[in-house]
Amino acid sequence: MLRQLEKDNRVRNTIREENSGNYPASILRCALRLSFFLFLLLCSIPGCKGPGAPPKDALTIDSKPRLYPDYVDVTVPVNFAPLNFDVCEDGEEIAAYVWASENGKAVGKPLASFSGPNIRFSISRWKKLLNDNVGKTLLTSVFVKREGKWLRFNDSTLYISPDSIDPYVSYRLVGPGYEGFSDLALWTRNIENFKEKAIIRARLISERACVNCHSFQDRRTENFFFHIRLVQGGTVYVENGDKITKRDMVADGLDGGCSYAAWRPNSNHVAFTSNRTHQVFRSLSHDRIDVLDAFADLYLYDVGKNVLTPIVPPGDDQLETYPSWSQDGRYLYYCSAKNPGFTAPRNDKEVRGMEMGSLRLKFKYDIMRVSYDEKTGLFGEPEKIYDASGQDKSALFPRLSPDGKTLLFTLTHFGCFPIWYQDSDIWALDLESGKARSLDEINSPNEPDSYHSWDSSGRWIVFSSRRDDGSYTRLYFAHFNDDGTFSKPAMLPQKDPVRTLETLNSFNIPEFTTEPVHVSERRLLREARRDPLEKAQLSR
Repeated sequence: MLRQLEKDNRVRNTIREENSGNYPASILRCALRLSFFLFLLLCSIPGCKGPGAPPKDALTIDSKPRLYPDYVDVTVPVNFAPLNFDVCEDGEEIAAYVWASENGKAVGKPLASFSGPNIRFSISRWKKLLNDNVGKTLLTSVFVKREGKWLRFNDSTLYISPDSIDPYVSYRLVGPGYEGFSDLALWTRNIENFKEKAIIRARLISERACVNCHSFQDRRTENFFFHIRLVQGGTVYVENGDKITKRDMVADGLDGGCSYAAWRPNSNHVAFTSNRTHQVFRSLSHDRIDVLDAFADLYLYDVGKNVLTPIVPPGDDQLETYPSWSQDGRYLYYCSAKNPGFTAPRNDKEVRGMEMGSLRLKFKYDIMRVSYDEKTGLFGEPEKIYDASGQDKSALFPRLSPDGKTLLFTLTHFGCFPIWYQDSDIWALDLESGKARSLDEINSPNEPDSYHSWDSSGRWIVFSSRRDDGSYTRLYFAHFNDDGTFSKPAMLPQKDPVRTLETLNSFNIPEFTTEPVHVSERRLLREARRDPLEKAQLSR
């Protein structure tokens, strides 16, 4: 009781003091506390605390610093997320500075400065840095102190392109393994910042479910779909941003389920591959595994009518896969290989799977295209666009630029799953001149570079590569220049670069979108857990 009375007296005295007009001291105390709190807050914001003035007596090291990720001499879009990185150099102290430049030399005061090996930009300061220097080249200086002496590495460049990039990329995260899996998921990431969101996680459907092969219509998210394999199998469609249905794509009379697909940009049609794949494991090679088709045919699916129609007459002479539309929807590009020499009929899947070990080197795919008449719904005669088999190679993943002039594809020595082959590189075919070249400026020398996508402007691509550690595919972005070359690729930025190493998953099938996925994962899960409500019909 006495303690409560003392407390009440203190409260009353405080109120009396403030009501009597003697309140400036109280305000001053609050202001001092607030100032101290703001000081601590500002000091804790990444990119706001620096090492002071750059050392003037530093000796120059004639090499660029080792950074992770390797953001030395890269080009970024004006709306890209902060390029946070770690300095991978030994030193008693480390300092980094970002400068404006003239004629390749740093000028003025540093635009940003950092102390320590972990370089982290705040979103607001990074955005200001980019917006204030659009179309300009900045320089990054790295200093290290060794045995009491400061050393300066050669400056690296950062060009800020005025070409914006589509702000979202969606991908599948795949854990290590071949037969077993536990947490496959489709994710979408805002590449203007670090926000990411799960579209659908397989483990929430079932511990034995697999999600894959997502496709968006014309880089928008009103219309898209994804497949579910094994438990609760089927294909989940989202139409007009709201209607969600699950369908059984294995129509009566179809030899295999529908897999690799592309939604036509300007109609309610999807090109599908109906195929059966097998794995061939290898013990005496750096290329650990082959994924090959026992058969593969192309079909057009009318989403509204729920009907599948052959694009190329099904048969056992050819294997067709990886469809991709031109931006105007007039042409369908795809890959085609001759039957490698199967002796068993196509419906004998077990024997064909056994034959693959001896036939695997004979799977050689060419790039084909076929015209499509929207009024009649008919396809023209297939024509060969790139002859890879004639060079004893295999060409895969044809993706045409939005302007219809440049076709990107992956070239490897055989097969249809280039991510497993170390010699896989990305190539570009100029459709006007007919000339093709390896994109040496973006390909890694010893690791596979494979799946690639254009953004809607045709100025940026994203592709997957294992150059980082040889085991996991990660996403890289490159600018398409006016002279037909690409800038040095930059890895997908992370808030903390170490997270890239800690995420023991491969980033698979990256696709740009101009907007986020609006439909919630909860709604998708509700439909994914159902049995398919509709079964696709095969036209006769």
